[in-house]
Amino acid sequence: MEIAYGILGQTTVRMHGILTEEWGSRQARNLLTTLLVEPGKRCSQERLLDWAWSEEAPPVNPKEALYKAITRLRQSLEETDTPPPIRALNGGYILDIAPDLVDFHCFTHEMRRARKFSGDGEHESACEVARAALALWRDVPLACLDTEQAQNWRRNVMAADWAPAHSFLAAELLAVGRPDEALRQLGQLPHPYAAEPTFVKLRASALYALGQSHEARSYVDAALKEYAENGNTDAAADLQMHDAHLRGRRSAVSPEPAPRAAPVPAVGAIRIGLPRNLRGFVGRADALRTLDLHLLSPEDNHAPAVVVSGPPGIGKTSLAAYWAHAVADRFPGGILCIDMQGFGPAPARKPAEVVDLALTALGYPIDHLISAAARAARLRSLLRQGKPLLLILDNVGSSEQVDEIVELAEPCTVLLTSRRSLHALARRHDIPTIRLGHLDEHDSFALLSKRMRGRADEEPDAAHALARLGDGLPLALTLLAQRAVCRPGVRLDTMLEELRDPEMLLSIGDDGDDVGLRTTFSASYQALDPTAQDVFRLFGHHPGPEIQADTVLSASSHSRAATRRALENLVAWHLVDQPGEPDRYRIPDIFHRYARSLLPDSDPQPLRRLLSHYLQTALRAHLTAHPYRGRPPMLPAEPGVVPLTFDSAAAATQWAVRERDNLSALISEAERLEQYDYAAYLPHLLTDSWERHGCLTTATQGLAVAVRAARAVHDVIAEASSLNDLGELHLILGDNEKARFYLSRALDIATEYDETVGILTVKINLARLHRRRGEHAEAIGLLRRCIDLARAAHDPVREGIAEQYLGDAFADLDQREQALPHYNRALHVRTVFGDTTGQIATHTALAALHTHEQRLELAHMHCRQALANLDGCDDLTATMKLGTVRARLALADGNAREALRLSRHAVVLARRAHTATGQARALETLGEILGSLRNPGAAIEAWTEAIAFFRGRGRDIKADRLQARLDEIAEVDVDGLIPGARKDSEDTVGMPYPPGARDDANSKG
Repeated sequence: MEIAYGILGQTTVRMHGILTEEWGSRQARNLLTTLLVEPGKRCSQERLLDWAWSEEAPPVNPKEALYKAITRLRQSLEETDTPPPIRALNGGYILDIAPDLVDFHCFTHEMRRARKFSGDGEHESACEVARAALALWRDVPLACLDTEQAQNWRRNVMAADWAPAHSFLAAELLAVGRPDEALRQLGQLPHPYAAEPTFVKLRASALYALGQSHEARSYVDAALKEYAENGNTDAAADLQMHDAHLRGRRSAVSPEPAPRAAPVPAVGAIRIGLPRNLRGFVGRADALRTLDLHLLSPEDNHAPAVVVSGPPGIGKTSLAAYWAHAVADRFPGGILCIDMQGFGPAPARKPAEVVDLALTALGYPIDHLISAAARAARLRSLLRQGKPLLLILDNVGSSEQVDEIVELAEPCTVLLTSRRSLHALARRHDIPTIRLGHLDEHDSFALLSKRMRGRADEEPDAAHALARLGDGLPLALTLLAQRAVCRPGVRLDTMLEELRDPEMLLSIGDDGDDVGLRTTFSASYQALDPTAQDVFRLFGHHPGPEIQADTVLSASSHSRAATRRALENLVAWHLVDQPGEPDRYRIPDIFHRYARSLLPDSDPQPLRRLLSHYLQTALRAHLTAHPYRGRPPMLPAEPGVVPLTFDSAAAATQWAVRERDNLSALISEAERLEQYDYAAYLPHLLTDSWERHGCLTTATQGLAVAVRAARAVHDVIAEASSLNDLGELHLILGDNEKARFYLSRALDIATEYDETVGILTVKINLARLHRRRGEHAEAIGLLRRCIDLARAAHDPVREGIAEQYLGDAFADLDQREQALPHYNRALHVRTVFGDTTGQIATHTALAALHTHEQRLELAHMHCRQALANLDGCDDLTATMKLGTVRARLALADGNAREALRLSRHAVVLARRAHTATGQARALETLGEILGSLRNPGAAIEAWTEAIAFFRGRGRDIKADRLQARLDEIAEVDVDGLIPGARKDSEDTVGMPYPPGARDDANSKG
């Protein structure tokens, strides 16, 4: 059954299909919270008063206050998907709903299910159910109640339900062999829960299971010391027994087989070429379990084989060695590890050479046989006759290199490691493969910490940053640790700053006996064919680690077929990943740094192809999403570039938003590398879509680059256009002074070069600035001149914009009859020109005007036409504005429920669009509707939040007017009606502005 109410955090109710915390007044939430603790049971008046009213502010007349509060609560809950009945019963109240509609009671039910699964031995199911149950906890329960009774209940529930659920899940994770997850689960527990004996024993068990014996013993010793200080002798004795038991047995669930105290090889067993067993091996639980599954449980007497693949430095050899040491006693014939030298300066080993090495290891004199075929046959015979042997073929270069050896070694267990996927070998011999990925942040820090010999404890913040710098690559983390150990006098934060330079990071290790990162990566890079090398370097030109497949195909200088093969090659070499979507590729950060280090300074062409692809794609996105907006002059596409196309405005806008980080970084990169033409033009094609989705900071930064780039190449027209757009964005951000500064500079340039379109555009925006500052006479006069100028220039787009703004200015002054002809002229111009986006804005404004004048049929007509134009349009702001007008219209029709639904939905849309001004307007409308429905508490909350948004955007006139209405309410009895909107405070609430102003219509003039 779907949860309808929540008390595990702030109190939530389900409205319009979603759980929301934004409903009702604070008092209503307090009352509902109290009733939800025991749904379906009578709650006395005394309990409600004790729980829901603060001791600092008890009601003067408790029973009357409770009655009024219950009435308001019922009204607030009318908007829920299933309004619950609240019945008076024997002097108390009962919330008549099923308990399993409440998240807390659903949690307790699910935990009972989990414990039953555990009792039946179904531990995986128990883990799944318990994890889902704990996910219901959003915060501490009854988060909105701070009374003593609520605090007591909260403490009891945390101790009796929440903490035991964590211990249960941790124990089940241990039971299924996932001690790493169990440790993370226990890490979520704060003190004092984590100090409870049950949790201490579980944590110790997890540490021992992970092979972290030193950490386990240190942790147990610290707990025993604390118990001794507190006189808790029983807990200390129990923990000592538990610790002794853990030390005395081998963990059956360890994801990294616990070190077996150097297993004694069987008599006659060989151990040749096997690297030493690493202390402090970290992570790889799944890989180790898979090796156990396939290599320790052969079926039908068929000796199995497994391929472990992964990028350079990922720890393939370490994993193979660690596992081999741990299971050495399972191979009485011994362990033979041969480096196939598939990568690096040494020549790769041939199959005949491997045969000779194996025969020699088995003690057979190879000079007795001259023929290679005879030696191979002799090796097969020895392997069949001998005891089970583990053969590790490390550093395999290709499937062809080991195909013959795998067939020959069929009698023994074979473990292969390679930087390549070896798909051909795996298919031919039906061999399972394990792909090693980068360590997560937890395991990365654990590995670094173990090998830094205590330095991580001295500077934990810097150590964590170093772990992140290593990007989950064990080789990088090991080299970073060695550098820290070898430089004890250098602080970690100092070392960190040095290594942020990619050249320094890639060079670590190359100055010592170990092989460094650059050398290791270079072996893989040099093994690539030239096309794959070019494509790999293209990832270095790309500023972000993730890139769309079509972008690579377009920006590559090779054919699409050759580029696809190169991408497949890079994936097979594990230098590039596909993170789950077939049309996207991702390069790990550390390989991204290496790819950037390979870029020649003298060849800008690959970067220009990449920039050209994005510019041409941005142009098509802008043409699709904003067909009536101005665009800068376009650069010709680089030869062979094939930009993306879009079949809808929504798809075009989504591309711009999804690729925002890449595009923003690419704009900065173009400026840094003096590709000023792209840096000047690209931001203009993206700003409209970014702004529409609330990405104002990104848009502002991009336009600032465009201004500098235009100035660098002395393109005064591009500079003026960028300055104008920056002025518009600062209007939205509420910074009127910066807006005036940028617009004035833009007007000076446009006037000096007699650019009519530029002059007209900037003057329209200056009129908006006058209106924003309350200078309506100046705004009206300037807009009239703009209309004349637009007509003379035969510019219907800007004529429609100016007419719309002029109508808005008159509406501000409550001169709606004067506003009406300007709105109608704006609609006519936009309809003739086919400006759909502009028509939506004007229809919405006319609907608002007619609603205010009680011409409801006309208002409905304009709403229907706006909705028809919005169909298929991904414009959250325009949809939100129309929603506020429709809400007012529904209220005028007497449909209060629909009005409240529409106004709440408008608030949701405004939050999704991340526009502060939009949220302020939606909240203002919601407050008015709540007030008219006799819910003053919720209305005040909505208006208070709206005022904060208005002030944050510099809309002080609107904020002051709304504050005056709030002050008016304060003088009215709390149960009285909120005064209706006065004519002088209407301020075009719900009236959206047309394209031509980013402030309210998300587009430029």
